Amino acid sequence: MFFHVFRPFRLLHRYLVDITYPQGTYIAKRYLVIRKLGSGSYGTTYLCEDIVQQKTCTVKQLRRSRQKRKKYFRMFEQEYELLKKLAHASIPASTSFFHTDDGYFFVMDFVTGENLEQHIFDTKKQYSEKEALELTIDIATVVAYLHDRRIYHGDIRIPNVMLADGHASLIDFGLAQQFSGPRGNAEQNRLEQDLFDIGDILLYLLYTTFEKTNKKALPWTEELTLSRACSHVLERLLGIQAPFPSASEAIDALEKAKEAAD
Repeated sequence: MFFHVFRPFRLLHRYLVDITYPQGTYIAKRYLVIRKLGSGSYGTTYLCEDIVQQKTCTVKQLRRSRQKRKKYFRMFEQEYELLKKLAHASIPASTSFFHTDDGYFFVMDFVTGENLEQHIFDTKKQYSEKEALELTIDIATVVAYLHDRRIYHGDIRIPNVMLADGHASLIDFGLAQQFSGPRGNAEQNRLEQDLFDIGDILLYLLYTTFEKTNKKALPWTEELTLSRACSHVLERLLGIQAPFPSASEAIDALEKAKEAAD
């Protein structure tokens, strides 16, 4: 009962406290807000114009309602620190971290294009088996780069995959985690979760060509007509069969499935 009473007050508090920057205003007298890009569990992102360097960028703000919670500050700071370590064309680089009276912020490169979810919705794009595998390989290659550094994204979803000229980039590292020391179950679970998410994206892409003819919901194994190689790699990514031990081995299997789809 207490939870149900408390929750509306908590939501009201967030609504009153988490005031966002309108278009045309400045963050830290330097970043001109072009538009709000979105809000997550602890951060709000803006597309901005850096008037000093005269270029567009993304500015992420730790939501005001979260600033007194050490947990969320650590997650926010960790996201910045992880991105600062990485140098990959398909991952936004972080460039600076700063604090104002409005809280904590960090700046990232702006990733052009549109997210995969919006792209499919806007264009009604239908991916053939080969095209779905090609794009999945592109995403998995970025994930393999992270895993080689023992970094696990933890939130690989179609809204977090950006497309520009058919090329995929990965954004939103708010749930990412880097491991060190001896490998254990926690790290293995994170690896398998990333691979499961890749499989989920592949399945989503394959369903873009599906036309439902049966009112009864059936499993994908019965609804989709796929090559044996594609079905096998999906089953391993989704944990139906023995999961892949690494992203690199998953990519090898995806490549073979693509060749079978030619």
